[in-house]
Amino acid sequence: MRPKIPWLPSMLPHGATPERCARCGRLAVIPWTLRRDQRRKIVLRTYVCTECQTTEERPEPE
Repeated sequence: MRPKIPWLPSMLPHGATPERCARCGRLAVIPWTLRRDQRRKIVLRTYVCTECQTTEERPEPE
C-alpha cells in the first residue's frame, strides 16, 4: 500500500456520504476539491478515497 498523502483526507469527515472505491472496494470515496479546467471551461470536482488515496476528477454541474 502506498503511504498516505498529507494534504488528502485520511478519514471520513462527520456526516459525509461516501461512495464505493473502484480500486479498494471500500465505502470511502468523498468529494474533495473544485478546480476549473481552462481549456474546456468546465468545473471539475476531485473525489478522493480516504483509504487508498486514489483520486478521480468528475465534471461538476454549474
